[in-house]
Amino acid sequence: MDDRKLETLLAAVRTGSFSKAADELICTQSAVTQIMNSLESELGVKLVERSHSGVRLSDAGEELLPYIVEAESALARLREEAKIVAEGAVRPLRIASFSSIANTWLPDILTGFEKEEPDVRYDIRVGSIGFEDMMMNGEIDMVLGTSSLLKGFRWYPLMEDPYYALMPKDMAPEGATVISQEDFAEYRWIIAPLNEMAKNLDVEPKNKDSMTVVTDDDSTLINMVAKGMGVTAVPKLFINELPEEVVMLGLDPVPTRTLGIFMAHRPPEVAERFRDHLLRHAAAISQKTAANVKK
Repeated sequence: MDDRKLETLLAAVRTGSFSKAADELICTQSAVTQIMNSLESELGVKLVERSHSGVRLSDAGEELLPYIVEAESALARLREEAKIVAEGAVRPLRIASFSSIANTWLPDILTGFEKEEPDVRYDIRVGSIGFEDMMMNGEIDMVLGTSSLLKGFRWYPLMEDPYYALMPKDMAPEGATVISQEDFAEYRWIIAPLNEMAKNLDVEPKNKDSMTVVTDDDSTLINMVAKGMGVTAVPKLFINELPEEVVMLGLDPVPTRTLGIFMAHRPPEVAERFRDHLLRHAAAISQKTAANVKK
């Protein structure tokens, strides 16, 4: 199978349009259509459905997507590994990580792994955007993030990360250590989509003045709360030291996000050994994280 066909399909699905896929692949829209028709004919199933709103995977396409991603990833890795072998280079272990993970327990994990394998080199990318494309394009070996981040890749859970409410001191209920989600919903929220706050809470904000801030920098949210702009909820790993103007309260019921590892299809052996190292130390990671929360 021609890997160009797989690349074209994934580009069409990613962009939601044959014309945008053509722009990305530097070819004509008719060429994209021909390639897609050829791929569907070769596999014997209809992979995408087109409508006035764009392109989306068919039911069969959804079912086959993990295998398509795996095949495309394997071919991308083959090209990359061949280049590395030809150049005589050693490829680093390539890790993408949420900033909350990279700023807390990842350094200790890397230090421990280096004691086992001192010759490993690392390429670490921190953030929360673009990881799916990186995995599909074979640019990284694994992602450390939340369970809802990617689709079609192998997932290994590590720990539950509970959310806490952050409130301006003069807004917080006096003497309270916990606030119900229902009461929390009465305040003006500072909603952070990238930490999936609204998705993981059981309630929606009742204050119409609530705002959305798209950032993976926790200090931005904390500073806004400190200035009295509203309240927010952040995962435990976001919280280190808080300004004296900010109060942290538990939420009832307790919302959580699941943190873990997404693995590329057919990753290098060193990535699998690092995954196993992480899984062996998952309990210690969780306990250390709990101990670091400052109330």
